[in-house]
Amino acid sequence: MMKLQSFLKILLLSSIAVGQVTLSKDQVRNIANKIDSLQTLDSLNNSIISDFRDKVRTDSVVVAELDYQIKTHEETIKLLGKKVILVRPKWYENKYVWAVMGSAPAYYIGYIIGKL
Repeated sequence: MMKLQSFLKILLLSSIAVGQVTLSKDQVRNIANKIDSLQTLDSLNNSIISDFRDKVRTDSVVVAELDYQIKTHEETIKLLGKKVILVRPKWYENKYVWAVMGSAPAYYIGYIIGKL
């Protein structure tokens, strides 16, 4: 608290001692030009910020849509896995089983006819 009071006293005394400062017309013009340029830059920065905010909103919508697509694709993959299990041929649908089942009777019929 004491430091703040001493700082304020020093500030008050220095402002009284220095007094007012007069600026020339050129200095005032320079300051006004700098203020104008800074205001222009500020408005440009505000427009850039608003553009980026719009892009962020658009990007968030795109990300949400991509998340939905990812979930849909994952569900599709799970369903395709179940489909592969259902479509997989059974043991009795094997071509080698049918070949043996077809050739064995033909062999034995030929064997029996040969014995007669």
